[in-house]
Amino acid sequence: METSAQFTQQDGLYINGQLHSFIEQQLCKKSDLACEEIYQTLATMVDEFGCQCRKTKHQDDDVLQADTLLKAYSSVCSHPHCHVDAQTTTAVLDEYCCQVPAILVVALMDTLTGITSNEPGAEHIYQRAAQLTGKPCVYAVKNANAA
Repeated sequence: METSAQFTQQDGLYINGQLHSFIEQQLCKKSDLACEEIYQTLATMVDEFGCQCRKTKHQDDDVLQADTLLKAYSSVCSHPHCHVDAQTTTAVLDEYCCQVPAILVVALMDTLTGITSNEPGAEHIYQRAAQLTGKPCVYAVKNANAA
C-alpha cells in the first residue's frame, strides 16, 4: 500500500485519504468483507464499467466531491444523487490519475451500507456490486404507477 498526503494506492486505484479512512474505520468494521476485498471490488467495477460510463458522460464539469460523498454515508446515511452518465468523483482516481465515474463508488457504498437506489440506467452496476460483495442488490426499480 503506497500512501501520499491525500491519496492511498489500493489495487491500482488512488483512494482519497478521507474515503480510505472511512472505508477502513467504518465500512470494514460493519461489513463481513475485508478492506482488501472492498478495494478489489471497486477496482473490478472500474475495470468493467469505467470506460462505458466515461464514454457516455455528458457533463464535463459535473463532479461529486469526496466530502459530499462521505457526508452522505457517515452523517446523513443516504444515497447521494448522481447520474450514471454525468458525474465523476474526486474520491477515487484510476491508474492514470483520472477521476472514476461516481456511480461506481456510490453503487459499492450503497451495497455495503444497504442504502437503496433507483438511479436510472444503473441497475446492472448495482447487480454487479452485489455479486462481487455477496450482498443483496439494493437497486430498487421505480414503479411506473408511483406518483
